[in-house]
Amino acid sequence: MRTKWSVLVVSAIVLGASCWGMNAAWAVIQFRNEFVARYVKKESKEPKDQAFARLVEEAKCNICHVGTDRKQRNVYGQALDRLLDRTKDARNKEKIQAALAEVESEKVDPKDPKSATFGDRIKAGELPVPVPKEEKK
Repeated sequence: MRTKWSVLVVSAIVLGASCWGMNAAWAVIQFRNEFVARYVKKESKEPKDQAFARLVEEAKCNICHVGTDRKQRNVYGQALDRLLDRTKDARNKEKIQAALAEVESEKVDPKDPKSATFGDRIKAGELPVPVPKEEKK
């Protein structure tokens, strides 16, 4: 009888821990999904669009983050973080889309008046911020 209870308790702990982790990841994936919905033209046959779709797929979380530490954001991720709360806004597609639209006009390097905007880079088929190869996850 003790063995059954032990298995039940351990199973409940594992299930609870995995569900808790999914909520945190789900919020991040929603932001990424909205980025893809806004900028990636999945059905396009244009080489530029296909190349951009590959870049986004390869970059994964590094569209907004640096390396594998999800607490570290690049300048694009920092701009979005000022407008979005990952726990409160994860299900708010309209707010996510509005934030994506708003940061399009921000400069990649605010100190450089000649710097491209995030939107300029995306329109050119580039990620909002260059991602070094070793950071792609």
